[in-house]
Amino acid sequence: MSRKILFVAMQMSQHTVRWIRQIADQGWDLHLFPVNYLPVHHEMPGITVHQPWQTIRPRLFLKTLRSDPWRLLRSSTPPISLRPHGVLERAIYPLPILSPFAPYLNGIKRVRLGESEAVAPLAYGPHVLARLIRTLKPDLIHSLEFQHCGYNVLRAKELIGDGFPPWLATNWGSDIYYYRQFENHRRQISRLLGNVDYYSCECVRDIELAQELGLSGRVMPVMPNSGGLDLGVVGPMRQMHQPSRRRLIMVKGYQHFVGLALTALEAVERCAPILHDFNILVFSASPPVVKRVEELRVSLGLNISVLPHSGHDTMLRMFSRARIYLGISLSDAISTSMLEALAMGAFPIQTSTACCDEWIEDGESGFIVPPEAPEIIADRLRRAITDDALVDHAAEINWRTVRERLDQNILKGKAIAFYEEIFAGLNGSASATST
Repeated sequence: MSRKILFVAMQMSQHTVRWIRQIADQGWDLHLFPVNYLPVHHEMPGITVHQPWQTIRPRLFLKTLRSDPWRLLRSSTPPISLRPHGVLERAIYPLPILSPFAPYLNGIKRVRLGESEAVAPLAYGPHVLARLIRTLKPDLIHSLEFQHCGYNVLRAKELIGDGFPPWLATNWGSDIYYYRQFENHRRQISRLLGNVDYYSCECVRDIELAQELGLSGRVMPVMPNSGGLDLGVVGPMRQMHQPSRRRLIMVKGYQHFVGLALTALEAVERCAPILHDFNILVFSASPPVVKRVEELRVSLGLNISVLPHSGHDTMLRMFSRARIYLGISLSDAISTSMLEALAMGAFPIQTSTACCDEWIEDGESGFIVPPEAPEIIADRLRRAITDDALVDHAAEINWRTVRERLDQNILKGKAIAFYEEIFAGLNGSASATST
């Protein structure tokens, strides 16, 4: 019997793509409920995406209107598009809309998802999700992230009541570590954790936090949410440039509720006298960071610039040329960019708020720094710039870690085992009930 899994996830996220790709070849019937009107990521593997309306192109609408107008209103309307990689779109409601108007529909009405300030577009909210769950009858619901996806599932579960399918909730990034400090979020997180059947995360730290907040479900093995790396590709690439000979520094450029790229740039500024032989690239740069990069380039004469938005393969190539990776934030789970950087031989400098202590040894295979201490960050950056033996030795240690913990073949097997274990439990429950 083909098991049916409904993901409630950010359909435009590379992390969603990389997780689902791990299990896309198992013969399971995969479905996705998106969080908003934005398009599905172009690399999404084979899956059925459930949109609240049948979204059609204007030309197709006019053609259908002339040939078969009733098709536009029939509840049995077939899927209207099959995208590359087998992504199939189905409408939860038969009412069609023209694709140019979808963004406006997203903003017509938003609904709260509980006691916190988290909201969802009405068309992608819990009542629509509940309708889909009742119709689809999935064997398992898997929410990827808490504040947009998990809260939505929690409210849908409250609407449906008895008979709700088993639920696996995955904690992304700052979902618990950061939001637990806000009372309304803390209560909502606690209610969510008390309602899930299975829980997964990528930090041991977050298991302990979840249990403190009331987790009663089964804890799945800890592993990166973004899957692993192809070591057959990564290995040769990282060996092209010895870390100590590299003259590139990669800086994570997020400046938002948890991102502290401006603090990272302050540390870079303090190290300016020894950086004139280096190139500094800031990736994923927020607007204030772009402005600050230009100021540093002009005022200090640094070779610093913003890297345009780049795909995963490009980022790996850049990390393979980098001596140092610098990531500063108030909160995170294990930073995917940090894992990719250390896999490519770059020396990681990462804030203590990102559970990096579960991957690197401070002072040996990387530096773990406080988030709002530019003087300390600058000191560690100077050491990584000037100590060749340190960065070369760290690259050797980190490569052993990557082979043991980031091999995509190993992590793919662990991801598949997640679902096999859950389905085996469901089979056991069904057998016990029948007897």
